[in-house]
Amino acid sequence: MTTATDRLIEEYLDRLEAATRTLPEARRVELLAQIREHITVTLSGAEDQGEATVRTILDRLGEPEDIAREAGAGSAPAGEKAAGRLAVGALEVVTVILLLIGGIVLPVLGWLIGVVLLWASARWTSRDKLIGTLVFPGGLAIAVYYLLFWTRSSVCTPDGICETSGLPGGFALTLTLIGSIGSIGSAAYLLHRARRTAA
Repeated sequence: MTTATDRLIEEYLDRLEAATRTLPEARRVELLAQIREHITVTLSGAEDQGEATVRTILDRLGEPEDIAREAGAGSAPAGEKAAGRLAVGALEVVTVILLLIGGIVLPVLGWLIGVVLLWASARWTSRDKLIGTLVFPGGLAIAVYYLLFWTRSSVCTPDGICETSGLPGGFALTLTLIGSIGSIGSAAYLLHRARRTAA
């Protein structure tokens, strides 16, 4: 194993430990040991022990939060649940808003600030952060850009010669819709993941 694969496994186990915090201590320790052993045994029997194999093993195990629920976790006291909901509020919501419309409010820089906050947060996994960054880069600012500046337009001179520039209206609208759906979907996904992590 490498440092990268070790980190993936430890991140997964850290999430599982956090998700099982409401279980009795003995049961939580036992569950963590069982999952760690399963990962170690499965990985040792694999020909390739690289990052892709580790990700496959973890994906087959399922989300740590789902494992925790199946083990009986999730009955945290009301005060702890309220604290979890508050933890999602401020920074995570600001991050998602900046990723979605930061590029409109503060061209380019607004979205980049959102990306920095996203990668600095411990709330999301590396996969979540990649989705938030790459789908759809620039957020709604790119969609607005296509709609406003790339729609086909014609400029005619007094002697009747016209020059057409930009994309056809239908094509520009299609790009705008794709960008909007991708950006909004990515934002909704990040909020969903943040809530699940805090639950």
